[in-house]
Amino acid sequence: MNVVFVLLRNLLLTVLIEGVLVLVFVKKRETLYHSVLVNMLTNPLVNLFLLCWGSFVSLPAVPYYYLATAFLEIAAVITEWILYYKMGDFGVKKAFFASFMLNAASYSFGLLIQ
Repeated sequence: MNVVFVLLRNLLLTVLIEGVLVLVFVKKRETLYHSVLVNMLTNPLVNLFLLCWGSFVSLPAVPYYYLATAFLEIAAVITEWILYYKMGDFGVKKAFFASFMLNAASYSFGLLIQ
């Protein structure tokens, strides 16, 4: 499958899932726009790294793939936490909670459709 297609599909699904959750729970259009921008930064980086990892690493390194995935998802949560806070959408605690829950939801959905 074409790498660009995979990256765009993953970004679109993430933006869709997280966007719906932002609209349902936060109900602010500005936060929705911020969610899209934040995901345009973090999602392609995470997915590109994981696609490269899967292409260049042999099968015995599969446990390291899951470790890399966990590390990258944690990095995405931290990055998005900071960005949501800096953009003024939430206070520090709510920004972390929002980042964690949104990423958990989109990651879980991704696992379900694989």
